[in-house]
Amino acid sequence: MWEAIGVTVLIFALLYSGIWALKRSANKFKVPKNVKSKPYTEDDND
Repeated sequence: MWEAIGVTVLIFALLYSGIWALKRSANKFKVPKNVKSKPYTEDDND
């Protein structure tokens, strides 16, 4: 029984750390609020 509890705790720890890492990396890719997202067109080559 203790093995099952240990495995469950380990799985939850891995899931939580993975989600935490994703949230931290997602902050780097956020667009600042003052930047408007404009659609890219085919003729923008500069």
